[in-house]
Amino acid sequence: MDFVVFAGIGGAIQAVITPVLDMNFPHFRFFHFFYTHAGIILTGLYFVWVKNYRPTFRGVLKTMIAVNALLPIIMAANWLFDGNYMFLRMKPQNGSLLDFLGPYPWYILSLEAVAFIMFSLIWLLLRKRSSRKKIVS
Repeated sequence: MDFVVFAGIGGAIQAVITPVLDMNFPHFRFFHFFYTHAGIILTGLYFVWVKNYRPTFRGVLKTMIAVNALLPIIMAANWLFDGNYMFLRMKPQNGSLLDFLGPYPWYILSLEAVAFIMFSLIWLLLRKRSSRKKIVS
């Protein structure tokens, strides 16, 4: 659940803010990109708002570990299938947040900090707030 909330919402928000698209409006792939990423965001929010999942800071740390554990697998898939999942082979050509994070491969290290900050912000926004009763005298 942690992965869906933190990596899912965080990654999909980044994708929607700086989309990497091969096809422009009104092509089907244009719409497909946005509704699939919106679906990822809504899935994470569904678990928080409907299923009462409560994100924790420990979940942020577990997600960071999971993302880093997946890196070698994703790098191998990128090499095998000539892909660029998680932009681990190169930056997107049409510009993105990665342009502000340094040259390849150093921006991958900067992405660690960005992911941690984004996951922490998601945790702060979605965590259960303590219900303190006001004492009226």
